[in-house]
Amino acid sequence: MMKKILTLFLALAASVGTLFAQSGTCGDNLKWTLSNGTLTISGTGAMTNYTNSSSKPNTPWYSYSSSIKTVQIGSSVTSIGACAFYGCSSLTALTIPNSVTSIGTYAFYNCSGLTSVTIGESVTSIGYSAFSGCSSLTSVTIPNSVTSIGSEAFGSCSSLISVKIGESVTSIGGTYAFYNCSGLTSVTIGESVTSIGDYAFKGCSKLATVIWNAKKCNDFSSSNTPFYYYGSSSSSDNFDLRKQITSFTFGDKVEYIPAYLCAGMSNLTSITIPNSVTSIGTGAFSGCGSLTSVTINSNSITSSSNLRNVFGEQVKQYTVGDDVTSIGNNAFYRCSGLTSVTIGESVTSIGDYAFYQCSKLTSVTIPNSVTSIG
Repeated sequence: MMKKILTLFLALAASVGTLFAQSGTCGDNLKWTLSNGTLTISGTGAMTNYTNSSSKPNTPWYSYSSSIKTVQIGSSVTSIGACAFYGCSSLTALTIPNSVTSIGTYAFYNCSGLTSVTIGESVTSIGYSAFSGCSSLTSVTIPNSVTSIGSEAFGSCSSLISVKIGESVTSIGGTYAFYNCSGLTSVTIGESVTSIGDYAFKGCSKLATVIWNAKKCNDFSSSNTPFYYYGSSSSSDNFDLRKQITSFTFGDKVEYIPAYLCAGMSNLTSITIPNSVTSIGTGAFSGCGSLTSVTINSNSITSSSNLRNVFGEQVKQYTVGDDVTSIGNNAFYRCSGLTSVTIGESVTSIGDYAFYQCSKLTSVTIPNSVTSIG
């Protein structure tokens, strides 16, 4: 009988203990306090980087993690440590103050109740798997201060609908940055991005809209673009979301369209090339079998490219924008699907063989600005 009473007393003491303040240190000059479901980090400086062993991090508050509903981070805290809030499944919203410059690996791993997060304007790096498994997170804006996003940083955020990546991010993940974000429908790529890791969007089965602002991103290969993954001969290892993307928009600061970027997007029907673009990589639009309408505002592209090689033979309509001043030699050479061309009011010259063997071309309007035809 006494043994049962003692067991009951200990259980009651444990449950009551969580109602009262728990506290300790979590950095050289940081203190944590847990009271009534609110974890407060106060003081100045960086948090301790904790470790994870067998899915059990050694954070001092981990035993209370499932009861933590609110996290308050002081305005002088400079970093969020590795594994800091790992498994805080009852946490629903979070604001990271502007004093924080880095978010450590696994920092919010499996915070399955987290629906919104505001990332401070001073954060420069988001670590490996930092938000992986945050299955209730619906949208993320990566601020302009961030320069790198780690591998699997947002992996398996299955409720994530949209992602906007800040203008200072240069690298998106080593691999799998947004892996299995099965609810993701749109993504905006920032202008400073120069590299995107392998399989970045693998498993993003609803992704349909891409806004591409990257000025000079590195080339991709035909078998490995951000939107295509080829693993092995087994079909279960492969995932191709290119056929789902129906809208691909280039920002007005893009200078180079990487090789094979849009390759295989077979349901893409129209594209606009801004005047900032000076060159297009090999195979950038190869396999875009439904692409029938192209608007070109880049003087460099109409002057130096055989558009058939860039966009394929199936394009029926080209619109040459008012930013273009010349149409170069062989520009539409053997564009056998072309039926109509609209030429902007700034074009002054049309080069040799510009429309050679365009056997289906029935309508061309040449503006008064044109002074020479090759």
